[in-house]
Amino acid sequence: MMKKLLLLSFVVMLSFNAFAQDVEGMCVDQNMTYDQMVAKFGKPDNYQKHYDEFGVSEDYDYGKTWFHFEETGKLKNFVVEDRCFAVLTLEIDGGIRVGDPLSKLDNFKSGKPRYVKTYDDGDKQYSLYPERDDHVCLRVRDGIIVTIFYYYPV
Repeated sequence: MMKKLLLLSFVVMLSFNAFAQDVEGMCVDQNMTYDQMVAKFGKPDNYQKHYDEFGVSEDYDYGKTWFHFEETGKLKNFVVEDRCFAVLTLEIDGGIRVGDPLSKLDNFKSGKPRYVKTYDDGDKQYSLYPERDDHVCLRVRDGIIVTIFYYYPV
């Protein structure tokens, strides 16, 4: 019985790791302090700290990239709109960046990006891991990734 529980726990852990949503290796739900963020990415262009019923919420702006932390230090949301940061580096060698062609994900091990919608300006949105509640989305213009974003499901 104990072996079955250990095996089941191992399989569950692997499944969580198989869907790592990360920016430069920093994963969603990972705890980061201000000092750790500065050590990893440098001093942010803008930093805001808020207190709410869930603890401390923090926003970091680095150029056109935004990170949002809740529950006193857990990464919950990000928006990347420049080439400074690679996303999905734990799943794709070198990750994906703004400016990469969408075709870079043609052989993505979790399946090709799924079309979600077309914006008024003609840009298209695609989703990675569309079968899950939490997934990375891509905004694409003329076949080129212009925004990579993740919003934690509520």
